[in-house]
Amino acid sequence: MTNEIKNYITDGHDLGEKVDELKKAGINDVTVVLNTLDHTRYKKLNDGKTLDLVFAGINEASDRQMNITLHVGLKEGVTDDEVLNFLQLTFQHKYDIVFLPTISYDFLKSKMPLLKKIEGDFAGVEMYKYPGSIGRIGFMMN
Repeated sequence: MTNEIKNYITDGHDLGEKVDELKKAGINDVTVVLNTLDHTRYKKLNDGKTLDLVFAGINEASDRQMNITLHVGLKEGVTDDEVLNFLQLTFQHKYDIVFLPTISYDFLKSKMPLLKKIEGDFAGVEMYKYPGSIGRIGFMMN
């Protein structure tokens, strides 16, 4: 018998319509790949797609007690000013915000000086907690 890890990875646009199907299949972990929380930037960076569907899907999955991980690929000079916006989500939601190696981790960590490292095995992610947050911040290791 194998312990299969069930995780649905998406850009979020189809998540809202798939939540019931995912739950029925026993999938409780959802990873949404996201590069910005700004509606105008998102539309520009994602071929005219809207962020509203992504947020709606995340909210639907969260309402159904699914675990949410956001894989965030910030770009220097484009979206690197949104670090604290993503951090803020961890105070409002029990999300794991995992930054991808698209930008200097030293830069990102300098914007969040109170991060405290969490010990444990997080499948290639260095995980941190910010004081007072309910979610976590992670850094994908190469």
